[in-house]
Amino acid sequence: MRSPSNSFQKVPQQAVPSASCDDREVGRYDCNSPGPLFLTIGGLHGNEPAGIAAASRVLKRLEMEQIPLKGRFVALRGNRLALAMGTRFVERDLNRAWRPSDLRGLEERDPEQDGPDEAELRDLVQALSALHVEPCGNETLSEIVLLDLHSTSGPSTPFLCMADTLQNRPVSFALEVPVILGLEEALEGTLLDYMSEAGRIAIAIEGGEHSDPATVDCHEAAIWCGLSASGCIQEDALSDLPQMRERLQNAAKGAPPIVDVRHRHGTSPGDGFVMDPGWANFQHVAGDQIVAKDASGSIRAPLAGRLLLPRYQAKGNDGFFLSIDVRPSWLTLSAWLRRKRLDRFLHLLPGVVRVEGDARKLRINRHRASYGVRQIFRLFGFRRFREDAKGYLFLRRPDKLDS
Repeated sequence: MRSPSNSFQKVPQQAVPSASCDDREVGRYDCNSPGPLFLTIGGLHGNEPAGIAAASRVLKRLEMEQIPLKGRFVALRGNRLALAMGTRFVERDLNRAWRPSDLRGLEERDPEQDGPDEAELRDLVQALSALHVEPCGNETLSEIVLLDLHSTSGPSTPFLCMADTLQNRPVSFALEVPVILGLEEALEGTLLDYMSEAGRIAIAIEGGEHSDPATVDCHEAAIWCGLSASGCIQEDALSDLPQMRERLQNAAKGAPPIVDVRHRHGTSPGDGFVMDPGWANFQHVAGDQIVAKDASGSIRAPLAGRLLLPRYQAKGNDGFFLSIDVRPSWLTLSAWLRRKRLDRFLHLLPGVVRVEGDARKLRINRHRASYGVRQIFRLFGFRRFREDAKGYLFLRRPDKLDS
């Protein structure tokens, strides 16, 4: 049931660099029954192969047991050249290259001018474009669900990141691991953001440390739980599905169910950034506590909270993040507000104006807006996506209000 994608749209076809001979598709499984396209991508960072190993296990079991499946399951490799080299990326981070300007650049540029990671991006865009239009069971796909499978450079419990759309929530919370909100505001050009802006269900999962065998186990369990939550497989199709959920729950024991990112410490090449040893995801940090160093000296946490994604690898421009806990009732309130479409009245708040010509955008004057207005905007499904001399520009996420 394995067949590589070979029909592409929009972007001219580009040959895969000869240093990487693996197919884009790990494999696929299809029972010719209408339903969603369930996608996994592993190795978008080349030093994170655990997601590919997990997807291979799932494909093998689906095929061996001939498990009934609605829709289609397809597993993809991310940055094949970086995977072959065992490095995060070659010249450019493939999970920071999905901004509209990046993709327009691909369309306008001669493929011969692509760098190694850009060639991978071009081919991956082609593969996704083809998969999105393939019928399933002679019908149009009912939905597209993406699990972007990652791992971390330091010790970590599994967790997931999502854009806070209503359609993302049911699948995300079915995976039984902590949920991080607001990360897409701190990171530009992620695949998660690209898919979420298209209205798709898109979740990025950090399964654990790169080299830990348990990371593959967590990714495998997350895929099965995601297939069930998406309606691709029946709850009783897998006798050990309850054990899969329990595995994820146990792996994430002690971590908060939901956190919201409030600070990102960015780094740049040559700045000498070094994380202090011993930090792990969700560890409490006090305000003004020293957490890292660079050429300028000690780096202190600007606020109290929980530390996320401490960087213990050479490549990357994210040093660490700080987050605060979120009560689940906050999300219940936000779902009610969105379904009532009360965002129509946000422009009446002090310092808030509509952006002419785009109903999804609002601008906040930082000097006039009241304290906490950004958090209020998140309740209504907005995210900050730009800052300029006039203030903050917010974009309403594409919620499906019947989700």
